[in-house]
Amino acid sequence: MSSAVLLPIYIIIFVALIYFVGIRPQQKRRREVEALTQSLKPGDEVVTTSGIYGIVSELEDGGTLILQVAEDVDIRIAQGAVARRATGDESGAAGAAQPVAE
Repeated sequence: MSSAVLLPIYIIIFVALIYFVGIRPQQKRRREVEALTQSLKPGDEVVTTSGIYGIVSELEDGGTLILQVAEDVDIRIAQGAVARRATGDESGAAGAAQPVAE
């Protein structure tokens, strides 16, 4: 085959590879984050993108929420800063030292 025929095929393969490796996973992650932020409600335990664990106290207008990070300590964050919901295991044992088996 001549290189004039192969060049468009290589370009199409390269564009498809960029789409499936770069663009599509990013779109999927964006949809998941949007679904998470839409489903937040007071009482949900979440982790922010900066690693702060807290409980959603109140949802405010304008895309912000009040996050309780300790007793009587509330912070205001953007809903987009919520990375995921926290599970019961991670929040209690995150800072605890693990025993070393000898």
